[in-house]
Amino acid sequence: MALYRVTIHGRNFRLNMDGKWEKFGFYTPRFAEAPDAVLAEQVALEDFRHSPKYQDLIERSLNSEDDPPVLCGEDITQVPEVSGKAPAGLALYRESDV
Repeated sequence: MALYRVTIHGRNFRLNMDGKWEKFGFYTPRFAEAPDAVLAEQVALEDFRHSPKYQDLIERSLNSEDDPPVLCGEDITQVPEVSGKAPAGLALYRESDV
């Protein structure tokens, strides 16, 4: 199986930062072994959904059932090997700034 780097893009996370509720998004890279890019996206997203970082983010977010957070995979690229050992953090951004 090939190794892929998948950039996970999260959007529409309602978080309390500095005492104010706002919508945030984030980017984080993940790696997945899969036979093709389509399956690599699915594997990376599923692994991320089970990660402590995502679980903490979901616990801190306050979204209604009508307005849930969204995750998708972007920039899926086959790579020869993983250079780092620990998963990268989340690069948060305010959706109001976009």
